[in-house]
Amino acid sequence: MTSSRRTAARRSNPRVQRDDMARRQAALLRLSTAIAAATDEVGVYRSMVNGLHDEALGYNFLGAFLLDEITGDRVLQASVGWQDVPHDWRVHRGEGLSERALQDGQLHYTPDVTHAAGYMPSLASGSEVDVPLRVDGRTIGVLVVESSDPNAFGAEDFEILTAAANQASIAIGRARLLAEERRRVEEHRALLDTMADLSSDLELPRVLQAVLSRAVTLLGVTGGEVAIYEEQAKQLVVVASENIGKDSTGTRLGLGEGAMGHVARTREPLIIPSYHEWLGRSGQYADVTVHSVMAAPLLIGRRLVGAIATVHSDQNRIFGPEDLRLLTMFAPQAAIAIENARLYAAAQRQKQYFEDLVLNNPVAIVTLDTNHNVVSCNPAFEELFGYSQVEAIGRNLDELISTEATRSEAVEYTRQALDRPIHGIGRRRRKDDSLVDVEVLGVPVIVAGERVGLMGLYHDISELLAARREAEAANSAKSQFLASMSHELRTPLNAIIGYSEMVQEEVEDLGQPGLASDVTKIRTAGRHLLALINDILDLSKIEAGKMELYLETFELQGLLEEVATTIQPMVEKNGNRLVVSTPAEPGRMHADLTKVRQILLNLLSNACKFTQGGTITLTLEREDDLSSGGKAVAVAVSDTGVGMTPVQMDRLFEAFAQAEASTTSKYGGTGLGLAITKRFCEMMGGDVTVRSEAGRGSTFTVRLPATVGARLP
Repeated sequence: MTSSRRTAARRSNPRVQRDDMARRQAALLRLSTAIAAATDEVGVYRSMVNGLHDEALGYNFLGAFLLDEITGDRVLQASVGWQDVPHDWRVHRGEGLSERALQDGQLHYTPDVTHAAGYMPSLASGSEVDVPLRVDGRTIGVLVVESSDPNAFGAEDFEILTAAANQASIAIGRARLLAEERRRVEEHRALLDTMADLSSDLELPRVLQAVLSRAVTLLGVTGGEVAIYEEQAKQLVVVASENIGKDSTGTRLGLGEGAMGHVARTREPLIIPSYHEWLGRSGQYADVTVHSVMAAPLLIGRRLVGAIATVHSDQNRIFGPEDLRLLTMFAPQAAIAIENARLYAAAQRQKQYFEDLVLNNPVAIVTLDTNHNVVSCNPAFEELFGYSQVEAIGRNLDELISTEATRSEAVEYTRQALDRPIHGIGRRRRKDDSLVDVEVLGVPVIVAGERVGLMGLYHDISELLAARREAEAANSAKSQFLASMSHELRTPLNAIIGYSEMVQEEVEDLGQPGLASDVTKIRTAGRHLLALINDILDLSKIEAGKMELYLETFELQGLLEEVATTIQPMVEKNGNRLVVSTPAEPGRMHADLTKVRQILLNLLSNACKFTQGGTITLTLEREDDLSSGGKAVAVAVSDTGVGMTPVQMDRLFEAFAQAEASTTSKYGGTGLGLAITKRFCEMMGGDVTVRSEAGRGSTFTVRLPATVGARLP
């Protein structure tokens, strides 16, 4: 029965009218109940058209269409009465009468469809009502109701259909909210599963592949890539690739290059609807077969870890805001998983490095806990002390390798090494009870601010000590020999010098100037040789421990005048000028006068030797001695001579050494003067320092206590 016939029947028969009303109310109640009971959006559409198709309401041809916002098409969701209509039938933009309801959101009635422009024939004749479906003030679809009769619908029908559409719209809105909530719950569950899956593995290659596989599954795409950022190179390196048309693993991208390079530079995600039309694509991806791309940076805070790109090869799949939202939710979790795996890999590499370093180290290394028990030891320790690692672990180290005589020393070393690095030399016991001389280094092991033990290093120095003892014995024998031979060496030279003076006087009396010159040369050479022997003997005495101090009190003014007078001929020899600068009253000094005099003469003679036509300055000052709390005497000898380089000054106070080999050939000398000067200063509790610059002269400064105490050499 059509709507117009149903209306006429109601008016003609009151009883029928009351029955029809009851049936309609029951049908409308069933319609409302069915719509309210629908669990999803498709169920709402079906409940609406099926409920309106109830015999009591009499609507025979119904269809619910949903608007595709991207294409503008109306897509059939549910229908009743139309034959041979596909379930996803699309009515394109500009076609059909129902488009009007979408455009203005109002109900539209066409009494006679055969005279309406744009009607898409589904019936040979009839009428059509189009009711918009609106959710949150936005038209999302349309309810289309047709009759094969013209003028079949009236005001009551409009009221029923509008009420049904409104109720369905409310249910659709509710269903969409529920669907959105379910989707978000599923997304969060998927992300939680992803986090659990990724955090369960710390092997970097597997984590990288898992990140990509999870992203592909989560977003429902065909493939993608993951790249890691290398800070030093400022590049992205593709480390995982799946279904992009080629294996891109190993590809390097600069910041700004390609999709991943772009998001790495901007730190913002990106959707590319058509990759091959995108002007920013990289030439390295000219042969890929993907259509659309979505990329995001992998960030921890604002620090770049890498980038991820997901791709789809279907032209109909267009990435939207929801896809991008899901990717940006996934990206931080992926970044954390990758960073954890990278840190783990770096820690493993470092651990392996140090394990290999200890394992292959020729130095015996042992680690102890805070109770001084052995935790581990390397092969060099096993070889040095004869204990296997199994025998050593758990044993107290000092009980294991020290003797009764060395126990207290060893325990003290170990105790101190828990707090600070210690270094020493001692003797330790092997498993076979033989002793070995070792150099010991102990360092505390601190992890996260907590002291967990210590590490001990033992270097076998038995051969080194034996060689050192031999060298010291030989040096001592040499020094003692030279010191004991002082009389035997000096007596003949003094005789030669004395006889040469006597012969010179006799030759001069005889009027033989030629012979006098030769005798003078003999005497000069003898004196020079005596000076050299005196220097060698002085140094030998110091090294042999036989040099003594003869302390006395003397006036500094008299010493300076004596030294200046003695050195004056050498000053004038090279055309130099001597300047002496002292306080008005220099005062007294209690020291070894002979050695102080020799120190000053050595420094002044050096200054004269290396200065030509310049100025030599001797300065004396009294100052506080910070080490003893008393007074000190500071004497500086400055010159304007050739000066020295830093390399030359490094060897300055070595015995038998000149600043350079060429210095000896040009200026002469044995190089003992400064070595003896330094040792004399040290014997009297002082020191000598130097400042020099090549081409600008040198300044030697001697600092000695004003009152020197008795000291061992």
